[in-house]
Amino acid sequence: MQRLSAAVDNEANRDERARRAAEMIREARGYRWVGIYDVGDEEISVVGYTGGKLPKHPRSSVSAGLSGDAVRRRATVITGSEAVVPILGAESGVVIGTLDVESDSVDAFTPADANFLEECAGTLRPLYD
Repeated sequence: MQRLSAAVDNEANRDERARRAAEMIREARGYRWVGIYDVGDEEISVVGYTGGKLPKHPRSSVSAGLSGDAVRRRATVITGSEAVVPILGAESGVVIGTLDVESDSVDAFTPADANFLEECAGTLRPLYD
C-alpha cells in the first residue's frame, strides 16, 4: 500500500496519478482491467484506467449498473468477474468515487480480494482532495 499511496499522493496530473494507481492495482493481483471513477450527484465518470480499451461506459448515471449499486449501498458489490468498491470521503462518509475491477475468470474475487480492494479504495482518497 505504501507504493500505491506514493503514486496517488504526489504532484503529477490527477489523471496520470489515477492511471498509475489503476495499473499498480491491476498488476498486484493480475486483474484484467481496473478503472477509477468520480462520483457526482448524477453521474459516474472515469478518471483513469488500465488494462485495455476505454470502458464501454466512461460516463453513466449514478443510479445505473454495478457502480450505481455500490454507490447506493456504500458497500462493495461483487459479481462473477467484476468488483466495484466505493471510495468514501474520509470525514463525510459520502461516496466520492469508485474502484472498478474486472477479471477474466468467473468467481474470481475472494474475500481476500475484497479486503485488498477496499484497502486500495481507502488509499485512493487523495485523488479526490
